[in-house]
Amino acid sequence: MEILDDLKAILRQLPASDETLMSWHFPIKENNLLAWLHAQTEFPQLYFSDKDDQAETAILGCAWQTNSAEIPPELKDVTLYGGQGFDLRSQWPEFGHCRFILPRLKLTRQGKHVVLTCYLCTLSQDLATEISDCLTLLEKLQQKTPLHWQPPGIASRTDSPSFEQWQQQVNTVCSPAFQQHTAKVVLSRSTELVCHHQVDPFLLLARWQTLNANCFQFLFRWHDGPAFIGCTPERLYLRSGARLTTEALAGTMARGQSSQEDETISQDLLHDPKIHRENQLVLDDILHHLKSVSLDVGIDKIGVLKLNHILHLKQRIHAYLKPEVEDQHLLNALHPTPAVGGTPRQAALDFIAEQEPYSRGWYAGAIGMLSRKQSHFAVAIRSALVAGNTVQLFAGAGIVKGSQPAEEWQELNNKIATVYSLLEPTWR
Repeated sequence: MEILDDLKAILRQLPASDETLMSWHFPIKENNLLAWLHAQTEFPQLYFSDKDDQAETAILGCAWQTNSAEIPPELKDVTLYGGQGFDLRSQWPEFGHCRFILPRLKLTRQGKHVVLTCYLCTLSQDLATEISDCLTLLEKLQQKTPLHWQPPGIASRTDSPSFEQWQQQVNTVCSPAFQQHTAKVVLSRSTELVCHHQVDPFLLLARWQTLNANCFQFLFRWHDGPAFIGCTPERLYLRSGARLTTEALAGTMARGQSSQEDETISQDLLHDPKIHRENQLVLDDILHHLKSVSLDVGIDKIGVLKLNHILHLKQRIHAYLKPEVEDQHLLNALHPTPAVGGTPRQAALDFIAEQEPYSRGWYAGAIGMLSRKQSHFAVAIRSALVAGNTVQLFAGAGIVKGSQPAEEWQELNNKIATVYSLLEPTWR
C-alpha cells in the first residue's frame, strides 16, 4: 500500500521533538475493517461497531495505555479505547479490571469513508523507541483474507452454575427474608462449549453481527490468547459534552414465529406485572444514581427492542451533567447497571460475588471509547470468551419477587440461542 510507504518515510525522517503526542491521518480504501484486523499477527487487537452501523473502528497495537478511565492532560485531544470489568472481585487474569489504550494504528469508518491514523506517544518511552516500535508494526502488516465461517460443531456443554445450583440461588433471592433488603439480583450463567474444531473469534463475530445488526459489536484480544467478543443491545451511556443519554433495558421474552406473534408478545411484555416491576426497579435505580452527577433528567416513552431471538423492554433517559463531572464519575455512578447487577446495587453485587461459581471478568462490564468531547460505552452482555476450540457464553436474568427458576433458566437459553446456533446449526 502506497500510503504505508509514505508513513514509513515520514517516520524515518522525523526530526527530534519534545511533543508528547504526534499523529498522521490518511484516507484509504478498505471495505472490511474486521477482515483487515483478522489478518494481522500483532497485538492488541480491538474492534468496535455501533448499533446504527454508522461508525466502525479497528485498532492494532498500542502507543500508550492506562488502568483508569482518565485522560492525562498531555493527551487532551485523543480518544482512548477499552473498558473495565464487572467487579474488582471477579477478574480474568489476561484482561485485568480496567484497561484503556491509545492505538498505534486505527482504522475508522464513517459511512463510506475510511481513515487510517497512526499515533506516537512519548509518555511512557522516548521518541526513538516509539518510531522503532511503529516501524516494526508497519513492516508486519498483512493483507486481509476473506472471512468465511464454517460451524465447528459442539462436542460438549458445561453450565456453571448447574440448574440445581441455579434453582437454589433463585429461590434464595425470591424468599421473603431476602426480598426485605434486596429487591433484584441479576444472576448469570457461564455456558462452556467445547467444539470439534478451533473457533476463530473474528469469523464468529462477523457472522454473529449479521444476525444482530442493531447492536454494539466488539472484540478485545490483548495478546495471542483469549478473545472477548459480543453483540450487545445495551448502551451504558453516550456523553456529548455535558449531555448524556443512557437507557433502562430490562424484561425479556422470546420472539414469535411471525410479526403478528411478535406484536402480541410485545404487548404482553409491556403489560406483564413482573416484567414491569423489573423494568421499574432498573429505571428507579438509574435515576437515583444520576442525581449525583446531573442537573436535569428526562425520560422517553417505554418501547420494545427486537433482537434475533428475543424482545426487551427499553426506555431511554436523557440528562444534563454538572460541570465538574467526568467519565470516571459516570462509570462509578452508572455501572454496574441494575440490568446486570441488581438493586440495591451493593447488596446485589455482594450476593453475586459470594454465590456465582465462575468469574464474570469483563462479561457485563463497561466497554467503549473515551475522549474529552464525547464518550460512548456499552454493557458487555450477549458476549463470549473464545480460546482455541472452547467458547464460553454468558447470560443473565433479573431475579425479582415471583421469578420461577425454570422460566429464568429458559431465558438464559434464549439469550445465547443466536451464537449457539452458529456453532451448531442443527441445535434447536
